[in-house]
Order: sequence, then structure tokens, then C-alpha cells
Amino acid sequence: MTLVEASLTDAERRALQRFVGLLEDRLGPRLRSVWLYGSRARGEPPHPESDIDVLVVADPVHPDDDLAAIDVAWQALDEERVTGTRISTRFYDPERLARRREIQSFFIQEVDRDKIVLSGEP
Repeated sequence: MTLVEASLTDAERRALQRFVGLLEDRLGPRLRSVWLYGSRARGEPPHPESDIDVLVVADPVHPDDDLAAIDVAWQALDEERVTGTRISTRFYDPERLARRREIQSFFIQEVDRDKIVLSGEP
């Protein structure tokens, strides 16, 4: 699937692209990848409580990365005037991602199956 096929409104799509740009600015060269995953990536119709699920791979992951992601997510959604949804992020460093793939983590298998690469490496 591609971002065009994801179950996002045009405003959500723009907000997600803005979020990625803001995250690239905030994390700089530490940012490795940003992936959309979950029901939105699969193109399923969103429910009222559906988040926009994003996995961020950064090297290394810092404790304040979650707060930075929340900050830029709200900024991106606000700038695109998106209400009623949120961008939900999970952070992995490359080593943790490799370990989770090695043990065939169900979650990472689903992410790898459904992901849409928004930035960086697949």
C-alpha cells in the first residue's frame, strides 16, 4: 500500500506529512525511519477512536523523544486543522527493532506486513 491508499482524510495525510517533516527537523540525523502502520495503513475505515499509528526508528532513542513526538504531532494536526484524531507514536532504536524481528515479535511482524514508509529506511 501507499500513503494515497491509506485510510486518511486529505487533512490527516497533510498533517502526517507535516509531522514527519517536523520530526526530521527535531531529531536530525538520529532519525532513521518513520512508518505508518495499523488499520489506517491497511486502508480499513477508521472508527471514531482510531489513532494514526506511527513507528519511529531513531538512533539512539532518548527519554524525551516521546514528548518531542507528542509536541510535533499536536503542532502538525493543529496546523492542518485536524480535530478528533491523534498521531500515536512508538519509538524503537535499530538494535531493539532487530532483536524484536529476531524473536519474531507478533507486533513487529504486523508492522512489517502493513507499514507504509513515510521517511527513511523500510
